[in-house]
This record gives sequence, structure tokens and C-alpha cells, in this order.
Amino acid sequence: MGAALDLVKDMEQALGRSETDMSPWFHEDFIWDGNAGCGRKTGLRGFQTGWQHPFRAAFGNRRFDTPLWLEDGDWVACVGTCHATHSGDFMGIPPSGRPLSVPYVDFWQIRDGRIAYNKVNVDLAGVAAQLGWDVFQGKGWDRLDPPVARLWRGKQGHGAAAEPLEIVKAMEAALQRSDVDVSAFFHEDFVWDANYGCGLKHGLDEFESGWYLPFREFFGNRDFVTPHFMQDGDWAACFGACHATLERDFMGIEATGQQIRIPYIDFWRIEGTKIAENIVRVDFASIVEQLGGDVFAGRGWGREMPFDFSAQPAA
Repeated sequence: MGAALDLVKDMEQALGRSETDMSPWFHEDFIWDGNAGCGRKTGLRGFQTGWQHPFRAAFGNRRFDTPLWLEDGDWVACVGTCHATHSGDFMGIPPSGRPLSVPYVDFWQIRDGRIAYNKVNVDLAGVAAQLGWDVFQGKGWDRLDPPVARLWRGKQGHGAAAEPLEIVKAMEAALQRSDVDVSAFFHEDFVWDANYGCGLKHGLDEFESGWYLPFREFFGNRDFVTPHFMQDGDWAACFGACHATLERDFMGIEATGQQIRIPYIDFWRIEGTKIAENIVRVDFASIVEQLGGDVFAGRGWGREMPFDFSAQPAA
């Protein structure tokens, strides 16, 4: 474990203790770059007033469970869940006292011993669903999942026999070429584990029919722009966006051929020379926002800032 990972884990413990002064861990001018519904916060004060304080008010008895950590140079990434109680107003839903799971994925860039940039996706749509509100109104692509109980607990792997990043970049190049057959990159029984509205696909057949094929049919002229890749052990990870044109009606919004940006965050586990597991967040709420809609009906925690994708990690 290196200094970057030590810093981020120490910061997470501070969050768990509900520390009020986060300045020992963050640069004063750092950028918190969240998904639609969460917003983009500039500076430590903006992060605390626009995210940390509302999060604490809505979710009490917080316990952070982060089973996956990656470290690569001055970058750290993780996948986890905050287990909490619905103790305050959440997007107009009064406190219910119900236990909630708040899934998150994070990338942190460290500069001069502090966090300078945080790319994050918090599945607020999934939280709303736990409270009885389907923000996608039954139009999410998780409806393409087979109508059976869906549960994924992971499996024992045998380790990567090749550089994870080489395999992942070759797979992204195949997506860029719009290859129809991607079996060379994925295990037949691999799991694609996504956020609310996107679904959980077991095996290559479900992934192709329930995600890859619809994605190609809905979004044309696809160009994948991935500003940061990293790897650690058997895992590779990245964040980026697919720039595309909308060619089919999306969640009730008419397709006009508009240029859109589809943000994504991915973690891949490599077994042998193929992808065995893909933890992914695709920001469907952001797509709706670009098309003039708002799945959170004006209640999202990003409404205080204009729609802007200029936030980027330092060069």
C-alpha cells in the first residue's frame, strides 16, 4: 500500500467519524466531479456545502464498506457501498428510518500529499428506488434483464495471465470499431454489474442482448474518449465518455440525431486473458439532462451548478 492509498483510506475513516474539518485531506481548490443528480463541486467549501452536509443530513448511521481498492501512481480508485439510515429529507422524500445501501465508485488524484481531483459516481437513482421512486419510470434498461432473482456475489479467480490494461484497451478498440463479436475479450460466464437503470447481466449472451446490442442501436457515430486508465493486480479501471448521436427514442424523449455525451466509469477484473467481471456506472440521468429532461424532477443535488463538463483532472 502506497502513500496515495494511505491518504485516501485515512480520509474515508475521517468521513466515517463525521469529521467536520476535511482540509488535511483535500486541496482548497480541489474538484469533486460527480454524476447527474450529484453535481460538480469546486473547492473544499463547495464540496462540503453541496455534498458532504446534505449527505450527512439525509443518511445517518453511516458505515462505509469498500471491498475493492486500486492504486496506480498518484491515482487511487475504489468500489463500495455506504450502509446508512434514511434519517433526513432525500429529494423530497421525508425521513423513513429505513436502512439504505448507497453505492459509490471513486477515482482520486493526489497532488502534493492531498486530494486534488475526485471523479465519483453515487447511485442516487438506486437510492431513490429503495424508497419506492423509479426515476426512470420503468424505462431503464434493467428491464431487459431476465425476470428472475438477480444476485451476484463474485467468484474465485485464478489471476490475470496478461497485463489487465492491455486487454481492456484492446476491448475498447473493438468497441470503437463496432465489432459485433466481442467474445475474444470476455469469459462466457462473465458478469456485467451496473448501476440502477442499466442492469445486471450474467454471461456474454445477456450482456450482448441486454446491453451491447441496444447500446449500438440507440447511439450512433460512437467515439470513446477515456482520459484516465489505471491498473492494479488483476484489475483495470477507467473513466471517460462515449460521444455519440441519439438515433432512437430514449426514455420517452424523441431521437433527433442530437450529439450527446455518455459518461462511464468501469472496473474490470481479468482472469487469464479475458474479462471475468465488469463493475460499471453509465450515467443515464446525464443523457436525459442533455436532452432537456430531469429524472430527479429538480430535486437533485447538482442543481445549484450549471451543466458543465469542463472539470478535468490535472495534466
